[in-house]
Amino acid sequence: MIKGCRPRHVSRNKTDNQYIGTWNVMTLLKPGKVQELAEEIAKTQIEILAIQEVRWPGKGQINKKDYLFYYSGTKEKIDQTGRGFLLMKKIQTYIISYVLHNERLSKLRLIGKYNNITLINAYAPTEDKT
Repeated sequence: MIKGCRPRHVSRNKTDNQYIGTWNVMTLLKPGKVQELAEEIAKTQIEILAIQEVRWPGKGQINKKDYLFYYSGTKEKIDQTGRGFLLMKKIQTYIISYVLHNERLSKLRLIGKYNNITLINAYAPTEDKT
């Protein structure tokens, strides 16, 4: 056998998959919409969800029993923009940082098995919204 090669009968561990998704929710202004979104995601295998058009002013995080929600929007008013990350609770221990670059761009850094993972959430409006 060649040094450094894996024998054919050894299979790879396939339990380390991360399920990541993205969703333009149009708005989360109605009361209970974040909880409703978290319940929908809990029905799937998605562990990390990048969300666009949150439409909440300011920035912050919501820490609930089953999920963690980072969000950010414009500083002074409610408008079309805003984005966030909805993370299932088991992902919370892998978070390195959540950084806002501007009102349309944010970055989430996670600890990976071999390398750290960077997720970028960008909001780009269509022509009719500009």
